[in-house]
Amino acid sequence: MNGTATAYAGPLPKPGVWETLGAALALIREHPIPLLVPYAIVQALIVIEQLIVWGLTRDGAGLPTGWQFLQDVGVGVVDTAGWATIIVGAGALAHGWLPNIAATFKPVLQRLVPLLGLFVLTFILYVAAALPTCITGGIAAAAGADDWLVIAFALVVGLPPFLYVVTRLALAFQAFMLDDAGPAGAIAESWRLSADNIPRLFAVLLVTLVATTAIQTGVSYVVQPAGDPAAIILNSVVAVPLAAFAVAALTLYYLRIRETGPVRETIHSPEPAPGRGW
Repeated sequence: MNGTATAYAGPLPKPGVWETLGAALALIREHPIPLLVPYAIVQALIVIEQLIVWGLTRDGAGLPTGWQFLQDVGVGVVDTAGWATIIVGAGALAHGWLPNIAATFKPVLQRLVPLLGLFVLTFILYVAAALPTCITGGIAAAAGADDWLVIAFALVVGLPPFLYVVTRLALAFQAFMLDDAGPAGAIAESWRLSADNIPRLFAVLLVTLVATTAIQTGVSYVVQPAGDPAAIILNSVVAVPLAAFAVAALTLYYLRIRETGPVRETIHSPEPAPGRGW
């Protein structure tokens, strides 16, 4: 790390939803380079891969199902590494340090293999959490229910467990990158810390999800007539600040609630400088 930054120190037991989102926006506005540039580099790699695939399949045939699945998983893995750089940058800034671009990539590359392990574990848990939705919808369909009733029944019965698991795992990557925790330990830490913060943490997730999805959907609708390459590039450009906002908000929330209980020694452990609320 080099230099200093405006610190966001000062523990509050339960940070407010809008306070957290506002702090994330302020952090990005004051320090865009360490939060946006590393993720933009990762997004550039994803765009190059997607443009190559588009060029190879522009005849309309598309990728075979198996290859499409592998591509989606690969993009998800690379994107997760990009999120990790945002976590590192936001964590450093929150502790009063201004990281350069190399400093945000270094811990991600050093822990890349266990990071992939965490990606796999969370993916398995998300799939397991989605099973009630699939099973409920399948039973309703087998019983001859109308399509709308199948969807409604599946959402009412199956969606709450899925959202509950997603909320409890929302801080796993923050615990992994900012604390000395392995994949399983990071999941356990997220589960522990989120226990008393489920409503507020879910609200942070919901607001960021709705905001980012609405903006990306609007961009996709506008650029659709311009062709796939334009859509791929513009969607990636828009994804950079949106992902930085969402991940920074979760990271700041994690740092605040982590201060209320015993934690492990952190990978980045400078003493928090006097701050103005974070």
